[in-house]
Amino acid sequence: VPNEQKIFSIFEPHTELLKRGKAGQEVEFGHIIQIQQVASKFITDYDVFGKRPVEHALLGSVLKSHQSLFGFYPDQLAADKGYYHSSETLAQLRQKISVVSIAKKGGRTAEEVEAEHDPLFRHAQRFRAGVEGTISFLKRVLCLARCINKGWDHFVATVAQTVFAHNLLVLARC
Repeated sequence: VPNEQKIFSIFEPHTELLKRGKAGQEVEFGHIIQIQQVASKFITDYDVFGKRPVEHALLGSVLKSHQSLFGFYPDQLAADKGYYHSSETLAQLRQKISVVSIAKKGGRTAEEVEAEHDPLFRHAQRFRAGVEGTISFLKRVLCLARCINKGWDHFVATVAQTVFAHNLLVLARC
């Protein structure tokens, strides 16, 4: 039976099986959430996906969202390896954004290795590591790791409330 037809939870039938390739967690259950964060640690946009999206296809909507909110493209774009599509896509992004920091999965050419060792690339990846810290904060401190509200609409609302609470805490720290 294909995974799309399986029910993984009788209480939350919208739950999806996620194989993310992380060490120690071969399989997870839930949904993919994408967040966009700026240097001041505010989450400027988020998306909740009912079905796992193709990550590299999301870059266009991420940039469009940032441009509509701020009126310009970001100076830096940092994302994990799932967002890498091709060197041509990265070249197109670099025409709009000064620093594009998306590492490639698998083998790399000498040019790609050199590009990934560039100090600006590394700096942007450290920013991405900070975003991972924000995700951990959302999951552990703000209890997003487990949603106790039932139903898809309530799940999406819980994510929205958690992002709002995060931004209020960031604002309170300023």
